[in-house]
Amino acid sequence: MNEKGGLILIIFGLFVIVGLLPWILMSIVPQAKILIQLILVFAIYTAVRGYLGSGTLTLIISGVLIYILVIKYAAFSSAAYMYMVVVQVGVSSMLIWGTNFFLIKFGRKH
Repeated sequence: MNEKGGLILIIFGLFVIVGLLPWILMSIVPQAKILIQLILVFAIYTAVRGYLGSGTLTLIISGVLIYILVIKYAAFSSAAYMYMVVVQVGVSSMLIWGTNFFLIKFGRKH
């Protein structure tokens, strides 16, 4: 692994595995499919409710999105959700690290 680009290939392989993991898990364990679909339903409803507020239009749009994303294309949506979670965790950890670094370097004087 001393050749150039080896780390990039490993990261790309892990990226593909993260995308395939929900699909593999849903095909092996039927309970996992139900659990992932339930998580997707709550995520879609809270996102739509956050944008539109509570009302009839929220229920209609949530219902259409839930039908399309959770019932018809569950494998694709679960992979997209996993990528979104990984990116959110990565960005938040960078923000926490950066805040801690700059507070130690420039903020607190002992």
